[in-house]
Amino acid sequence: MKKKKYWFKIDNAGKVFPAISNDNRTNTFRLSMTLVNEINKDVLEQAVQMILPRFEAFAVKIQNGIFWQYFSENHRAYRVEKEGSILNKYVHPRNNKGYLFKVYYYDNRITLETFHALSDGFGSLSFLISIVYQYLILLGNKMDSEGMILGIKPIQPKENEDSFLVNYDKNMIKKMTEENAFHFKGELFDYGFSHLFSLKLSLVELKKVAKEKYNSTITEFFASTLCYCIMRQNADFYKQKKPLKLFIPINLRPFFDSITLRNFSLYLKTVFNPEDHLLDFTAIIKSVKNQFKDQVDKNVLKSRISGYVSLEKAWWLRFLPAFIKNLAFKIGYDILGTKINTASFSNLGYVKLPKDMQKHIKDVNFVIGGFGIGIGSIGYQNNINLNFTSRIKDVSLFKSVSDFFTSEGIAVNAISNYREAYDELL
Repeated sequence: MKKKKYWFKIDNAGKVFPAISNDNRTNTFRLSMTLVNEINKDVLEQAVQMILPRFEAFAVKIQNGIFWQYFSENHRAYRVEKEGSILNKYVHPRNNKGYLFKVYYYDNRITLETFHALSDGFGSLSFLISIVYQYLILLGNKMDSEGMILGIKPIQPKENEDSFLVNYDKNMIKKMTEENAFHFKGELFDYGFSHLFSLKLSLVELKKVAKEKYNSTITEFFASTLCYCIMRQNADFYKQKKPLKLFIPINLRPFFDSITLRNFSLYLKTVFNPEDHLLDFTAIIKSVKNQFKDQVDKNVLKSRISGYVSLEKAWWLRFLPAFIKNLAFKIGYDILGTKINTASFSNLGYVKLPKDMQKHIKDVNFVIGGFGIGIGSIGYQNNINLNFTSRIKDVSLFKSVSDFFTSEGIAVNAISNYREAYDELL
C-alpha cells in the first residue's frame, strides 16, 4: 500500500519553538501513566507503531522551507527508549528519526515527552491514552473503550487544523504590550538536572477547601496559593519593583468548538505588584478570580488570537527568509517570552478513562519545564498531582506551598527526585 503523504504549516503557537529551543531551553513537557505491572518494551513499541499513523499531527518531521519551516509526513518505524535521569530533555530530531516526541518506559511507567511545536497538553494526553490502551489490548486484555479512546476512531480533518488561523478576525486585533516580570534567582544545578518536587493531594480534601471554603475552582485556588507563597517567602520580590506574573495556559477548544490535536491554548495571567506582598490569602484569591473573569471571555480571547495571528500575516514578515524569521523569533521571545513571565502553572484537569482501563492504571502525571520554575497539575481517580520542576537549587517555595496546604487541612504526600548524595555531583 502506498503511504499517505501530507504536510502542515506549523501552527501559530508552535512557530516560535523550533527557533528558540535548545538543551537549556527545551520547551518540552511530560505526561506519564503508571501501570500495575512492569512494562514490556517490545509490546509498547508495537503499540506506538500501530497508533502513530492515526495521529498524523504527531507522525511528522520538521522541514526547512524558504520562508517558513513546516511539518511533513514521517513514516519511519518508531523506537521506544528506557527513561533516563533528565526530565523534559530537548528532542533532537536527528537522533530520533525525525520525530518530535519521545516515548519512554521505566519499571511500570510509560512516559510521553512532547516538543511544544507539535501540540499542547490536550493533544498529547489523547495520544498517550491511545498508546496505553493499545498496549493493554496487545497484552491480551479485553477492553471496552466506552467511546473515550481517540486512537480507535476514524481521523477527522479538523484534528489537524490550525485553530488559531481558523478563528482569526482582522477586525478584532488586540495590541500586545507587556512589562517585565519578577524572576527567581539562585544557583543552578549542573548537567541540565531539574529538581522534580511532587505533591499528591486528596481530591476530596482539595475540593472541600477550594470550593466550599473559598468558592473557587481548583485552578484558581492553586494559582492563588502559588502567588501567596511566592510573595510571602521571597524577600527578593518585595524589595524590587517588577510585578509577579504567573502565566496559566487555558484550553481554547471549548470556546471555539475545536477538536484540533495541535496547539490551541493561550496564557491567562495573574499579576501582583511588590506592595501586594502583605495581602492575606482571601484578598489574593478574590483578586485572582476577578483577573480570571476579565480574561476568560470569548471576545477577549478571540482578540488575543487575532493579535498573535496578525503578526504572522504581516506583509513584511511573510516574505522574509526563514533564517531571518528564526533570528527575529529568538529576539522577540526574549522580549515577549521569558522577560515577562515569573513562572508558568498548567492544570491539565481530571483524566477520565474507560473502566476496563482504570484497573490497569495506578496513576497519571504531568510535568512541565519552564523558565525558573514550572508547575503542572493533573487529577486521576481520588488524587491530584502537583509537580514543581526547577533548575534552581533553592526549595523554599516548594516547602512554603506544602506547609500552606497542610495549614488548610489538606494532607500532603511529598516526593522528590533529589537525593543528598547529589550535593557533590550537582
